[in-house]
Amino acid sequence: MDSITALRSVLATTLTARGHGEQHLLDDLILHKSRLRDLWDVGQPSPQEQRELHSGKIAINGRSLAVNADFAQQALFLAQHLRCSEKYIASILHTIMSDSPNISPVNLIEATIVEFHLRRRHLVDCLCYLFEAAGLAQLPDSSRLYLRLEAFVRQELVPATKSAGADASLAFRIFKEIQSLGTAVAQAQAARQNAQSNTVPPSGSCSQPSLGYDILNARCDSLKYERRCLSMVYYQIARLGYFSPNEVQKSIDWLAANSNDPMTFYILAASLAAFDPADPHSFAGKVRKNLAIDKGTITYMKRQLAPTANWKEAGLKATVLLKWTLFMTETRYRDPSLENQEGFKTEELESQIWNAVQGDAFTYLAAAVIQLQKRMHTSPMSSFAQFVQLVPEQQEQQQKEPLADEFKLPILNTCDVLIRSLLTYASSELRKIKQRQEDVLASVRTDRSRMFRSAAPFWGATPPDETHALSYMEITEMSAGKLPSFLQWAVWSTQVRDVNMTMALYDMLSGLAKGQQCSELAYNFLARGGGEVIPGSSLPSSTGSYNAGPSISWSTIFALLESWAFPVPISRTNQPPQQSLAASFGGFGSLAVSQLPPPPTQQPPQHISIGPKDVLLAQSFLRLLSTVATSSVAVRLAISSNTQFRAIPTLVSLVPLGIPLELKGAIFDTLAAFCEPGAGVAGVDICKSLWTLMERVEVINVRASISGRSIGAGAVLPPVKGVEVELDEVEAVYRLYPATIPFLNLLATLLHAPKRLSPRSLLADAEPLNTIPESLGQPYRIPGIGPYVSFVVDNVFAGLPRREYARHSERWRMNDLCLKFVEGALAGWEIENLVRGSEDGSLKRETVIPLLVHPGFELLTRLLTDSSLQSTILSYIVDGIEGFEHELPSEEPYFLLTIIRVLRIIHRVLEIQDVFLDVLVPTLSEFDSAPFVGSVHSRSFYTRFDQALTYGTRYIPAIAAYVVYPAYPELVLLAVKIISQLSSSTSITSLLTLIERSSDSERILSGFRQLLDVESLDDVDAAETISEQTTGAGAADREIQEPLDQAIRIAILDLLIRNTEHGTAYPNIGHFLLFGGTENEHQIQDPHAIGARRTCAHVILDLVNVGVPRVSAKGKGRERHRRAAVHAEPLFNVLPALSERCYRIIHQLCVHPRTSDATMRYLYTREDFFARHLAMIPSKVPEASQEPFIEVMYQDGSRVLTSVATLRAFIGLRSRILDLAALDLHVLTNKGHNKGVLEILQILFGTESMQDMGESDWEDELGVSLQPFRELGQSHLRIIEFIQSLSFDWSDSLTTNPVDLEYLGSINLQACIRVDATGCEVVDQSALLLLLTAACRTLHSQGRITTTAQAKKLNAETVYILESCAIENHRREVSYAVATGYEAWRRLLDMTLTKCFNRLPHDRRENMLFDLLHVLPGTVRSDVQEATAVLLSEATLSTITKLREDRRHQIMLQSAGGDIEAGSLPTERLYALLRSLLECILDNNRSELVRGNLYACLINYLHLVSADDERHDVETVVDTFGKRSMALSASAFTSRDDPALVESQGGSSRSTPTQGGRPVLRTSTLEAGTLSVMKNVMERLVSTISRDAIDGTEVWKTVAFMLLDALAHLCRADKSRTLLSSLVRYGVLSNFVRGLKEAEMHLQYVLKPDPDDLNPLYVYEAKMSLCTRMAQTRSGAERLLEAQILPILSQCEYLDTRPEEDQSFMDQDSFLPSAVQRYHQLFMPALQLVVAMLASLGTKHTTANNQLTMNTGFGGIHGAILGLAARCLGNGRWSQSVRPQTDSEIALAGVFAPGHQSETKFDVQVWRQELLLRKAVIEYLGTASDFTEPEITLVLSPVLSVLRHDERPPRVMATIPTVGDAVEALNSLCDDLAATLKQIADLSAELSSRDHIRVDNIQEVVSVSDPAFLQDLDIVQKRALIHQEYQRLKNEFQDEVKTVLGTTEMLLLLLWRHLASYAETDPSQLAVPPPANLRTSMRLLPALDVNTFKDEVGKRLRVVVRYLMDPVTEC
Repeated sequence: MDSITALRSVLATTLTARGHGEQHLLDDLILHKSRLRDLWDVGQPSPQEQRELHSGKIAINGRSLAVNADFAQQALFLAQHLRCSEKYIASILHTIMSDSPNISPVNLIEATIVEFHLRRRHLVDCLCYLFEAAGLAQLPDSSRLYLRLEAFVRQELVPATKSAGADASLAFRIFKEIQSLGTAVAQAQAARQNAQSNTVPPSGSCSQPSLGYDILNARCDSLKYERRCLSMVYYQIARLGYFSPNEVQKSIDWLAANSNDPMTFYILAASLAAFDPADPHSFAGKVRKNLAIDKGTITYMKRQLAPTANWKEAGLKATVLLKWTLFMTETRYRDPSLENQEGFKTEELESQIWNAVQGDAFTYLAAAVIQLQKRMHTSPMSSFAQFVQLVPEQQEQQQKEPLADEFKLPILNTCDVLIRSLLTYASSELRKIKQRQEDVLASVRTDRSRMFRSAAPFWGATPPDETHALSYMEITEMSAGKLPSFLQWAVWSTQVRDVNMTMALYDMLSGLAKGQQCSELAYNFLARGGGEVIPGSSLPSSTGSYNAGPSISWSTIFALLESWAFPVPISRTNQPPQQSLAASFGGFGSLAVSQLPPPPTQQPPQHISIGPKDVLLAQSFLRLLSTVATSSVAVRLAISSNTQFRAIPTLVSLVPLGIPLELKGAIFDTLAAFCEPGAGVAGVDICKSLWTLMERVEVINVRASISGRSIGAGAVLPPVKGVEVELDEVEAVYRLYPATIPFLNLLATLLHAPKRLSPRSLLADAEPLNTIPESLGQPYRIPGIGPYVSFVVDNVFAGLPRREYARHSERWRMNDLCLKFVEGALAGWEIENLVRGSEDGSLKRETVIPLLVHPGFELLTRLLTDSSLQSTILSYIVDGIEGFEHELPSEEPYFLLTIIRVLRIIHRVLEIQDVFLDVLVPTLSEFDSAPFVGSVHSRSFYTRFDQALTYGTRYIPAIAAYVVYPAYPELVLLAVKIISQLSSSTSITSLLTLIERSSDSERILSGFRQLLDVESLDDVDAAETISEQTTGAGAADREIQEPLDQAIRIAILDLLIRNTEHGTAYPNIGHFLLFGGTENEHQIQDPHAIGARRTCAHVILDLVNVGVPRVSAKGKGRERHRRAAVHAEPLFNVLPALSERCYRIIHQLCVHPRTSDATMRYLYTREDFFARHLAMIPSKVPEASQEPFIEVMYQDGSRVLTSVATLRAFIGLRSRILDLAALDLHVLTNKGHNKGVLEILQILFGTESMQDMGESDWEDELGVSLQPFRELGQSHLRIIEFIQSLSFDWSDSLTTNPVDLEYLGSINLQACIRVDATGCEVVDQSALLLLLTAACRTLHSQGRITTTAQAKKLNAETVYILESCAIENHRREVSYAVATGYEAWRRLLDMTLTKCFNRLPHDRRENMLFDLLHVLPGTVRSDVQEATAVLLSEATLSTITKLREDRRHQIMLQSAGGDIEAGSLPTERLYALLRSLLECILDNNRSELVRGNLYACLINYLHLVSADDERHDVETVVDTFGKRSMALSASAFTSRDDPALVESQGGSSRSTPTQGGRPVLRTSTLEAGTLSVMKNVMERLVSTISRDAIDGTEVWKTVAFMLLDALAHLCRADKSRTLLSSLVRYGVLSNFVRGLKEAEMHLQYVLKPDPDDLNPLYVYEAKMSLCTRMAQTRSGAERLLEAQILPILSQCEYLDTRPEEDQSFMDQDSFLPSAVQRYHQLFMPALQLVVAMLASLGTKHTTANNQLTMNTGFGGIHGAILGLAARCLGNGRWSQSVRPQTDSEIALAGVFAPGHQSETKFDVQVWRQELLLRKAVIEYLGTASDFTEPEITLVLSPVLSVLRHDERPPRVMATIPTVGDAVEALNSLCDDLAATLKQIADLSAELSSRDHIRVDNIQEVVSVSDPAFLQDLDIVQKRALIHQEYQRLKNEFQDEVKTVLGTTEMLLLLLWRHLASYAETDPSQLAVPPPANLRTSMRLLPALDVNTFKDEVGKRLRVVVRYLMDPVTEC
């Protein structure tokens, strides 16, 4: 970036109160001072530099660069063409090539020229900014910044400095540049005329290098821009008093020789401004005093302005002479001592003024101002101005280069100061002129009339809404009171008979009457006959008659008009009083239409003898009347309502008379002024009365045949009078149209549009839009203005091509007015009310009929059918482009207006055609509409206009091509909006094809890109509002169009947003504009690649990248980007609303399936987009000064004044950035780009802001370093800053006081709720205004609003509703923005936790999670929306779940580092988190969804504190309880069956049971602390959870029961039994138990093969888990017994509904578990519950035994267990048939278990389950046999032989276990014991040599989720981890040994007792008879031989016993 460009940016941002400070700006100005003073002095072509280039080496910026021949030739060619230094050109070439190495030679040359002129424009822009600021410093109360800038300009820039050996001031340098630019422009224009189409670069071939037409055209435009800006700076220098005598002389000399140069007006304005009066005490006043008394200047001016001096333009010389004389006079007035000095003598001054007047100074000034006014064409021109003809040179120059719009006001101000000075200091000369008039009447009278007329144009040319501070001259003139005196003298010195003077006086008054206040003063002036213009100054009122009174009065004007209208004298009993404006405000609506005599029907028009002077005089006072009526509504109503004036009837009565057409045109213009909108109901009454009057006098033929209905007997008579006849028979013949043009203007003005009215008028129905009487034309034709529509469209508009024109501009003027009529009719047609109207959606007949009578119906019908109007409009689209290409708008301003109106009409038609076709047309058939519309057509009769545009291939491309003319902002804006409408049309499928294949496609692409690339700091909302009001159908025509750069840019962005949304077709027009044509495959390309070009996508990226430095740039590149960013403020701070749209487009491109890959790749690789924006986006909203403002208060106490729009846009764009960052993380993790992931994580979880990262480079992928954590509660993580920034309070400056709604209380505001473009539901302004308007109309029609008090009350209610809705919209918008911000933050958090968590720093990520958990619950508890609370609760759940999952990793990490406190949790942070969670849960304002997620959070918390002490292996947890996981959120319930909480489920929480088989009721320190925190709220907590467990939805019922289960585990050692008592006290437990039976139908449905829902099963599991937990304690078991749980379970039929073992119930391929498995999930909890109750109560408990005895059959269970024992005790291979079934089991089967050699984890699980099953069976057999009692009950049959599994008959099943089975089981146990002891020995050997443990197999031994973590450890840490893992495995094996030994011990006792019984006792004589099944088995066996039995037993037990007798040292 060039340094001057950076300075320009700093200037712009600082002067608009954005960003940079004053001192920073002043430092930059000092740094660039010399460059600003030297202007564009970059050196001239140098032979030395040329030789350097030819040599191949050149020094650029102090560095020697080697260049090739092509580079040298290009530099030499450009330096010669641009006439500047070769080194300077080489530096630009080098810069461009550095940025774009692949640029082609042609593009390089053109880019260099563009950059060359861009730097020049930026420099002159800096000067403009500085001198504008210096000018603002002259105002009172100017800011300190402006004062400092003015001092800098005055002290550093303006003074003369050495240049080329001589002193030269800045003004002198600028003047020289202006002169040289004139030559450069002429040369560039000549080169452009002879240029080829394309640029030819210099090369070694013989071809001559040349520049192409386009680049030369751009160069011409740039040179003109530079010259204009320098000329305006030159003017500012002169105005501020910085001119020296030398500059004055240079300017005067130039003016003398250049009277018609494009810069003449600029230099003239500067020269005259140098002589402007100034405060003598100011710097400018002192400079001017020195200039006035400078003898050299006086001598020079006397010689140069002498009568003999030769000037090309005498009038110009006279003007300068007049200004110089007045300047000298003012100086002498200030210093009387000068009156005798040379140049100040009275005789000299008088003579000079006389010479100036005689030299046509006034004529020249008038012609100059008229030259400006003729280009505006909105203000009526004076009679004198109409006849002023510019000399050919002036006309030619006006066409070549018109005066800049921004300089027109300075020109007018210059003329204003001159005339004020003349009146102030030359009043004596005016008196002398009056005296000479008496002597030389004709000559001097001409001088006076010239002065009056010269005052009229510029006093009337200033825009009426232009406001500025009073100048010194204005203050001086006002204090002297010269202007009132002059006006009084002008009036009373003008005789009635002097027509010329009277006309000039009227013209001057007309010019002075511009603006509301001046208009009212002018009215009073004429009402009083010339008295009291300024308060305090008065003249006696006139009381005489018309002939005797003053010539300037309303009575005179209307008396003359009435004398023409009614030649027969009409007796008047009362003369009209000479009244003031204040006395004329009564009876606005009484227009006295009835006083107009009926028109002469059967007589020809009366001809009146009116001479040419009479016509001119009438035109003059009609112009005055028109001016005051236009400027002031009050004056308009006062005149029109005055029954004595009878203004409207009198004027209309003149129309049918035979008066000159010029006068008739003036009458039409005057009537149009009275019909201007904005006058309320009275103004509408004027329009209606005028329609009635024109109908009565038949201005046109209004009785023609309409829709088959004829006049009289049916004959259609041709017109014999009126405008139609005059048009064809008079005007067309003479080729002049003085009456038709004003009449067309009148017709167009009579149609009012909403944009011409204030919203208040529309709202209060103070001014209806419909200005046409309802029954106009009846009964002789269809009501409405059909004849006028036909006249405009069919007669005038259709006949334009065949008529001839003496003035070609009149052709375009008529064209424009016809289209204005069509536009006004469509704009004022309120057809949208049909869809905004009644709440019930029905259309009433009285609503539809006014729409049918309105001309909009007929015109839209023509436009939607194959009519001449439609074809002409379509042809103008294409013809307009051709006209613009031939620069026709500069020659014919009305051509520009014509094309603008065409686009306005098209835009309006596209807006309303859907309502017309889909709503109104079908309604016509529902009632008899023929009397109102004639023929009624069906929907198929019409053609949509967008379809009609596709009938020709040139129409749509031509509309799009208008964007290449940015000089005409409304034209461009309408073209963009139309293309946007067409892109949304479902009727056009070829939009992209038509544009892409057109010859203008490249221009269209370039045009859109340039429009997006404009620089504008205008507020987005204000720009949209202004553009909506000032553009489009019905908008007022303005003399100067405001810049619409921002509005155009917003419209383009909206177009792109609409066409890049998800689901839109690809490719479409949006992709074409963003990426280019098919050659780019509609994907974003690198703009610096070969053959690539810059498109809208690159512009958007450049916009959002401004001020945002790259993150990943290194070295010089990084420093360059950072320096560039320092000089610019990011767009999201400057214009958040614009930035939000840009980010939305980028986001939509990134998520659209067809553009995502290419866009994401480009943004990441080329722009470093995601990281840089995420790093730079601030947490706090930027300040904004728009009203109404809001104050945002953040948690840290900071306050920001901003606006709702800014806040909403900022949060929205930040949400887009967060979403883009999440998407980037998703893509990068999928592709394995870890470096990019680490950059994003560094930003999110680092603790330094982007500004703090400037001094340190980030480490690479494996060395990323995050900043350390700071203090508790003071985390600076960016991700936490983002969420904290969304939790703020805010106050609105909008307030309202409550109002009792008496009239508007019944309106339904809910019907006005709409969804805006961002998805927020707001009260729609249009719908609300329509609703209020309808309500107000209803109240008026009902007669309820009749008094002023009632009207005020209605107005107060309306204001209250509007203010309330505005406040409500603010609330909604802020809430929605915050909600979207939370959603985006949640998505980013989820992405980091799910896909990137392992890449966070291992040693600090737990603290990061605690930081998040410190913030989240409080945010949930804050004032957020319910949906946001749900979202945040889910985020809390995800975070705490991730904290639990990371615990084992943290323990490993800390223990690997040798930390003594390895794995310990921060106690205080845990307890603080617990308190926050409890507060959130107990908040009654939250929904079940929030509470459910918080329940899950609390479950995870309890698991965390419990597991932290017990240190269970995570895999064991999954293995043991993964089978019962529910289909809920994985983050919520992945580990819901934690071993610490469900010890009773499955017998134990460990894989091997603890010794004794009973749970140990102990609590850890964390659990005890947790319980103490919860104790105070336990009862409330249990009540809340129980309520959700009973009444909640099934999902949250499950969670609630799980939480109760966890709480029961936590309270297991609580002696107060708070939990249990809370459950029992309110009958909650009984309700739980009854629910087991009530859910039976749902649970039986679960057992179907393919159920739809398994939630009842999950609820059942969770509930049974709670009951089982309670049953582990005696008190809990007793409470369950009291609740009758055992009887209820016995009644549950689903426990007996075991599915059949067929394929449908055993399907393992289904997503759901099989039906058999689901049955197990039902049956096992019930069985576990009974076991737990019996274990807690004991076998002696009477109640339990009774309930079990009554409800169970023990025999069947006993037999089943014996059969199981028979199958599994002796069969050691049965477990080998177990195969993995579930996905988790299959996964475990593929992973080897550490420490188990070649066994998989699944095999180990099966073996452990087999061990547990064998232990349980042996325990049961021992218990059933009473093997500890003296008398044993035999359960084993005395059979020693054991058949192998493959030898057993397939249909034979053993039912009794045998002694042989027991012996086999004993052998198997011994084998297991031996294997386990061997593993313990091996592990012990490894553990004994800790320093030599191998680490290459660490991934096989240590199981971690992130293998990269292990790679980061050193060898000591790896050995420590392996040592810990070996120690854990050894402990596991030792537990297994204990289990095996315990099982072996029980089995030995069982065998011993049975062997003793069989060996010592006859089985037939046992003391205790064996069970029945054993007796049956023994009966089938042969008799037992005791000895044989002993021998066999001894043989089989010998080995086992010997093994068991060996000492076991490893246990």
